[in-house]
Amino acid sequence: MTAGTETEFAGRTALVTAAAGQGIGQAVARRLAAGGATVVVTDIHPGRTEKVARAIAADHPRATVIGLPLDVGDRDRIDQVVDEVTAALGPIRILVNNAAINVLGPIFDYDPAAWDWVVRVNLTGPWYLCRRIMPLMRDAGGGAIVNIGTYAPDIGGAGIEAPYAVTKGGLNVLTRSCAHEGGPHGIRSNCVSMGMVRGTKFVDDHPELRELPDTLGPLGELPHADDIAEAVAFLASDRARFVTGEIVNVSGGSYMRN
Repeated sequence: MTAGTETEFAGRTALVTAAAGQGIGQAVARRLAAGGATVVVTDIHPGRTEKVARAIAADHPRATVIGLPLDVGDRDRIDQVVDEVTAALGPIRILVNNAAINVLGPIFDYDPAAWDWVVRVNLTGPWYLCRRIMPLMRDAGGGAIVNIGTYAPDIGGAGIEAPYAVTKGGLNVLTRSCAHEGGPHGIRSNCVSMGMVRGTKFVDDHPELRELPDTLGPLGELPHADDIAEAVAFLASDRARFVTGEIVNVSGGSYMRN
């Protein structure tokens, strides 16, 4: 299969969480649509979700693109979305767990309610989505899960983002657990790990962090959201048919400096 063709994902339904923001999720949804996937754009903001889905559909008229509001911390809503998508479009064959939040604060006085929220969105939500969708992939003959991670767990959540790092470390374990259990059924599971990424709200809101020595890797610049999307597309495609259980760093090598 040729990389970047308009048909590499033809006949496959992909669900991407937090795909209506300005950064990685939308870039992934656009890349999958460009490859001919049927893309389900999900996001917690209903109006934004519908607007972005319409825009992607307009830019990629050969692809089917729909938007559905989804709070990944709400299991009942996950059930509703998965059931609705399956009934209308068939089994979900590609799942991209992108949704995440980061509430900063020191462990000494971290708000327990904030901890519960971070865990619910960053780890419990992806687990429940895998739990719901993996049986559909199994029955359909296989599928691909791509989780969006970070190298923050490798540096112990340095600073004041320990809860975020804890959940992303758990996501790495979930990635490999799904690879172990899904492999016999043709289900691959991988994670794309990164540091700061251009085109995301966090980096746009913190321009002072873009040029720090610990931020930039040997390549001398930050990756763009489209670089992450290309890695996701590779891992979701048949080009990576023998790749599973991997944590793939797409950070320009900055993880080596932390």
